[in-house]
Amino acid sequence: MAKKKQGFAGQRIIELSKEAIGGYCAKHPSFKNGYFTKVGFFPDAKYQFIEENDGRAEYVLIYCVKGYGVAIIDHKIFHISPGDFFLIPSNTPFSYYSDKIKPWTIYWFFFKGEAIQEIADLFVKSAKSYKGYLPYNDERVKLFNKIYKFLEQGYGKENLILINMCLLNLISSFVLITADISIKTDKFQLIINSSMQFMKENIENNLNLNQLAANVNLSVSHFSSVFKRITGVSPMNYYNDIKIQKACEYLKYSNTLVKEISYKLGIFDVHYFSRLFSKTMGITPLKYRLHHRSI
Repeated sequence: MAKKKQGFAGQRIIELSKEAIGGYCAKHPSFKNGYFTKVGFFPDAKYQFIEENDGRAEYVLIYCVKGYGVAIIDHKIFHISPGDFFLIPSNTPFSYYSDKIKPWTIYWFFFKGEAIQEIADLFVKSAKSYKGYLPYNDERVKLFNKIYKFLEQGYGKENLILINMCLLNLISSFVLITADISIKTDKFQLIINSSMQFMKENIENNLNLNQLAANVNLSVSHFSSVFKRITGVSPMNYYNDIKIQKACEYLKYSNTLVKEISYKLGIFDVHYFSRLFSKTMGITPLKYRLHHRSI
C-alpha cells in the first residue's frame, strides 16, 4: 500500500498506491476535494536534483525550512531560501535542486483534487508567482507530522478521510495568505532577491556592507535585519558563500591556481581566502581539488 524509500539520512516518505487512490476516490466523494499521492521530509538534501520536462499529473508543493535551493517552473527561475515555498501546477515543466554548499531541508507534497487545486491556482494567479513566503511555524509542521502519523497507523476509510482533511488544512495554510501579509512579504522578498542578484553579478568584486545596503536604498542596520530575517544568514555571509561556491567550480573544472581564483573573486589576501574556504567547506582549497580530481 505504501512505499518508504531511502535517499537522505533522516528522510521520511509516504506514497499512496494507485490502487488505494483509485479505490477511495471512487467510493468516497470527499476525496474529490483533495488528496495526496506522496508526502515527505528531506533533511539536508545535498545533491538533490529533480527534473520533469512535461511536468507531473499531480500538483507539487515544497516548503523550505533550512538551507537554499533553486526552482525553475515553466522556465522561470526562483531562488529558494528558508521560509520560501513553491507551487508547481500539474502538467507544468519544472526542475529544482538543492544548494551544493548549504543544501535545503524541505517538506514536500504531491496532491490532487478539485478544491485543493483551485486553492493552489488562486494563489499563483493572485501572487503572479509560483513562489511564496511563510515564516517557520510549529503548528504547520505539527500538522505534517500528524498526517504522517495517521498514515503509519493504516489506510482505513476514516483514517484517510482525516488525513485528507489535514492535507486540505495544510495546503490552505500555505496559499491562503492575506493581502496585507502578501504585500509586505513581496516587498521585502523583492528587495532581498535584488540584493542577492547584485551580489552574484559582482562576485568578482569586493563589496562591503555599506555598498550592499546602498544598492537597495536601505540603511545598513535595516538591510542586515531584513536580509537575515528572510534568508537566515547575514548579507556578508551569503556573499562569501556564493564566492566559495564559485571557487569550488574553478577548483573542480579548471587548473587555475588558488591564488588566481582568490583574485578572480575579489579576495586579494590568499591566506584569508584559504581560511574562509576551509571554514565553509571543512577542507583546504588544494585538498578539495585533489579530492574531486580523484573521484
